[in-house]
Amino acid sequence: MQLQMRRALLGCMIAACLACPTTSFQVPIGGMLLKERATTPIATPSSLCCSRLQRASSNIASTLSMVAASESETSTEEKEKAMKATDYFKPLVDGDILESTDEQRTIVGVAYVLLGALATKGVLLLPPASPLTALGVAASIVIGYEFADMGSGVYHWAMDNYGTKDTPVFGTQIEAFQGHHELPWTITYRQFSNNIYKICQATSPFCLAGLLLVDNPYLLLWMTTAIAFINMSQELHKWSHQSPAQSTAWVNTLQELNLIITRKSHLAHHRPPFDGNYCIVSGHMNPILDQIGFFRTLENVVFKTTGNRARCWSNERLLADKVEAIGIKRKTAMDRDAASD
Repeated sequence: MQLQMRRALLGCMIAACLACPTTSFQVPIGGMLLKERATTPIATPSSLCCSRLQRASSNIASTLSMVAASESETSTEEKEKAMKATDYFKPLVDGDILESTDEQRTIVGVAYVLLGALATKGVLLLPPASPLTALGVAASIVIGYEFADMGSGVYHWAMDNYGTKDTPVFGTQIEAFQGHHELPWTITYRQFSNNIYKICQATSPFCLAGLLLVDNPYLLLWMTTAIAFINMSQELHKWSHQSPAQSTAWVNTLQELNLIITRKSHLAHHRPPFDGNYCIVSGHMNPILDQIGFFRTLENVVFKTTGNRARCWSNERLLADKVEAIGIKRKTAMDRDAASD
């Protein structure tokens, strides 16, 4: 479209100059300076007409210059959008990428087909509409939502505090959580399926079990809500790291209404030794679990049972040295004090 417009404008300009043999023009096109003089031997128009044509030529030249500049800006924007996040931002975990693959999209797609089937089964099994039915549905959804928040917290706590990259099944996730502590903004570059597919892999068997084994409509709706928001927990987590300008208006609104995890709430977790505020769905369970010492109790049980100490007890940072080695971060005073202890 822009090329056609350029050709049309250029044609108008040449025609104008042919009408006035003494007219010359300079047009910047694609970084080159085009300078032409009309030489066709035709009758010379009046000075007034020639003056008007010269002004018209000048206006056309300015327009073409603006079009060329616009094309240059568009080209730069397209190049930036086409550039993969992994190409300019290297994740700490070896082999990690930030873009979604076809396999990851398939895993997420299958998970949401199963989730849709689970929700449909629950709705179809509901008794006739009544205030009691509505209350049961509302309770199932609310309890499922807050269960997802608590579940995300327990999982987050476990990944943060135990195991290494060599731990069977969970090793890559443990390493990824540790990398997130060092470079938390990485998550904002992750595409949707890349960000949630691992969780979808874990929850899909529960969807299948509900489809085959559960016939209570309220339990099915509870499962649907809980699994849906557990699946989305990492995406909600990502939004809590994005600035308001990076987020859509409706995400900002949900955060302002405190319906999903807020930036301020989650920021409290990203302070060494990372020993609280683990829940990343609504964040509503964080003050409750932290105030009753829920995670400290779990850590003591694990220590007495297995002898394993939680990482937050010593502020152990599995990838801190790697970050310092590549010059992204330096040790903080708190890190040095923890190391000396």
